[in-house]
Amino acid sequence: MMALLFALQAEAGVVATTASPELEAAYRPRRVAVLVGVQDYDDPALKGLKFPEKDARDLGAVLGSAGVGGFDRVFVIAGHDATTREGLLRSLGVVTADLQRDDTFVLYLSGHGTLTLDPLEGSQLWFLPSDGRLDRPEASGLAVREIEALVHELPARRRVLILDTCHNGRTGSRSAVSGPTQQLLSGFRGEVPAPRDVRDISESEARLYAAQYWQPAMEDPALENGVYTHFLIDALTESRASADLDEDGLVDVAEAHQHARDRTMAWTGGLQVPRAEYRIVGREEIFLAGADSLRDAAERALIAACDAILARARLFVNGTPRGELPGLYAIDPGVATIEVQTEDGRTLLRDRVRVEAGETLPLEDLVARKATTLAVLGGVAVSGGNDALFPVASSARLVLANPVRLAGPWRSDLHVGASLADGANPVDGVSQTTGDLVLGVTAGPSFGPGWAGAFADLHLPYRWSGYERQSTPGAAAGLALGVDLPLGGGFVATRLEGWAGGYQWNQAWTEDYGGTLSVGFGAPLAQTRGPTPR
Repeated sequence: MMALLFALQAEAGVVATTASPELEAAYRPRRVAVLVGVQDYDDPALKGLKFPEKDARDLGAVLGSAGVGGFDRVFVIAGHDATTREGLLRSLGVVTADLQRDDTFVLYLSGHGTLTLDPLEGSQLWFLPSDGRLDRPEASGLAVREIEALVHELPARRRVLILDTCHNGRTGSRSAVSGPTQQLLSGFRGEVPAPRDVRDISESEARLYAAQYWQPAMEDPALENGVYTHFLIDALTESRASADLDEDGLVDVAEAHQHARDRTMAWTGGLQVPRAEYRIVGREEIFLAGADSLRDAAERALIAACDAILARARLFVNGTPRGELPGLYAIDPGVATIEVQTEDGRTLLRDRVRVEAGETLPLEDLVARKATTLAVLGGVAVSGGNDALFPVASSARLVLANPVRLAGPWRSDLHVGASLADGANPVDGVSQTTGDLVLGVTAGPSFGPGWAGAFADLHLPYRWSGYERQSTPGAAAGLALGVDLPLGGGFVATRLEGWAGGYQWNQAWTEDYGGTLSVGFGAPLAQTRGPTPR
């Protein structure tokens, strides 16, 4: 697959570099950047740009540097044949074909822009490829709103679109407009109608524009780059310390844009004012420069809820209201008290949890983990001791889990059990039945579908034969391990116990020890959604 990918890139005229000589495993999160510089135009009306290709290469080198951007794949698309409309769409399709949910994707475009104008419908913005025609952008250009939609719909969790272009038609800028459009513009008093149908920014998405809608995006021979691109690169390299506003050793997309915006405005005397649109939540914060270890440590955690059970419920973190569910909320790593309340104030869940940097904690999992459940299990018991007649017996368990919901990952249960064995007494050969009735409580931590715990039991061992029946209470303590795997509306429960204890038998102390392995089925009780003790 990877060989095919690089072959297609070479055919399309795309120069690919990687920050590491080794290919990443398919499942590992990757940082991917595509940088497009369009400079060689067929249309004589679109001449005059000097630095788009250099812009793409310079920014690509910074993002691909292991000491700066640390991007795993950097694709620079330049040259006439690679930057035609068909060539760009084909290359973008190939590069983004294997993006996955945890990836980061950056698309940068540098070149001419234009607009078309309808007095009723407003204006539409276009990015012009190398074969674009100024008088026919609808047929030969790439609509900016379609580029925004393409990036928006990618599966990558973190997405950035950067446009170093403009659409105002001013001389000396990265823009041109056709004669008919220029005539329409001259008839307007005040601002031209703004573009419509712009797709809303979603979480983990950023769009950076080199200028406001009706301003020029300029090049400068003294900088040998587009002005905005030059200062964006500066934010990631020479001026990284000052661009890093929170001094965490990383430059995120907002910090990079703020640095580039302020210096672009100063350099152009306010003629060019870059703008940005972004919505960044928690771990989806997009870092453009900084070490991998710092990026990992800086990620916040996320609380997520999508289940209809939690619809319209309210989320509180450490007593502070955070919003209505379903939703996605960022919290700082560490220990936090999570509470979910219904609209009428009933507490669905109150739990003290520890979340790690970068972790996503689904509230549905917390609710399920704290649900009160009832399970029926059957299995085998192996016992020993100085009065054990039959070392192997059949066993049954009835387990009520989480009758009281403990804080954090802790789980509790009440269990009732019995074991039964039957055969000839090895001493006198008389047919005899032995068994054990158990009533106990278990408490311990849970981890995913599994749990572990310590338990204490009251035992009522008994013997029955044709001539006698005996039973004397006793006690035992031990350890238990379990796994509960979802199945349908319930779960398959597995429980392994080991115990040691004793009881009084025939006026003598009798040792008792052994183990039980049980498997069965359980389901949540109706009180799963009820109030939780505070």
